[in-house]
Amino acid sequence: MIVKQKACWGIWFLALTLILAGWGCGPSSAPSKTEKASKVSLSPQAKEHLHQGQKLLAEKKFAEAVKEFQEATRLSPDSALAYYWLGRGYFYRQDKEQAEKAFQQALQLDPKHYLSMISLGRLYSLDLKKLDQAEKLLLQALDESPDNLEGRFVLGVVYGLKRNKQKALNEFNFTFAKEGELALYHFEIGRILESTGDKKPALAHYRRALVLNPKLAVAQEAAKRLEADPGKKAASKAQSVRKPGKTQRPEKKPAS
Repeated sequence: MIVKQKACWGIWFLALTLILAGWGCGPSSAPSKTEKASKVSLSPQAKEHLHQGQKLLAEKKFAEAVKEFQEATRLSPDSALAYYWLGRGYFYRQDKEQAEKAFQQALQLDPKHYLSMISLGRLYSLDLKKLDQAEKLLLQALDESPDNLEGRFVLGVVYGLKRNKQKALNEFNFTFAKEGELALYHFEIGRILESTGDKKPALAHYRRALVLNPKLAVAQEAAKRLEADPGKKAASKAQSVRKPGKTQRPEKKPAS
C-alpha cells in the first residue's frame, strides 16, 4: 500500500507541474481568475502575501510558501481563496491532513468554491477508500465550472482508479479537445487501457507520451513493461514459426 501511495504522489506532482505551467490555475495567472471564485476579496496586504506564496510555490519552496499563505489567511480570515492556496501549499508539502483542513475551511466560507472542491477531490483520489467522495466533489465542482480542465482531468483519474474505462476516457478526451496534447494525458489514457487488458493501444499511448516528453519516467517504465510482455513475445515467436523463409512443398512421387 505504501508503494502505491508513493506512486500516486509521483503522478500527481507530475500533473500539478503541468497544471501550474499551462492551465491558468497556477501562480502566474491565479489572482485574476481565482479571485472571481471567492465571495470575499483579499485585503491588499493579504494579496501581497498570496502573490509571494504563489511565486515560492512555483520555485518549489513549499515550506516558505505555506508561511506566506498562512499570513494571508491571518490577514483575511474570511477569504476562501486564501485557504484554498494554503491547502495547495500543504498539498505540495505532502501534508495531507493540513491540506484537507484548509480546503474544508475554504468550502465552509464559500460552499461553491469549485477550486477547493477540485483540490479536495484530488486529495481524496490518493485514497482508494475515498474515491466516491472524490467523485462527488469533482462533479459538484464541474456543475459550477463545466469547462474546468483540472477538474475534468482529476475526474478522469478517479474514474480510471475505479476501473470505469469509458467514463475516464470521456473526461480525458474532453481535456484533449480543449487543451491539446500533453504527455501526461497520454500516459493516463495508456494506464486506463492497460488496466482493462487493452495492451496494444496502451503501449501506443505510452509511446506517444514519450514523443511529447522523452523524460517522463512513468511512461518510460510503462512502455518497457509492455514491450517486455511475455505474451507479446510468444505471439511474435508463433508468428515467425507460421511464416518460414521458404515454403516447403510435399515431394511429388515420380510417375510410374
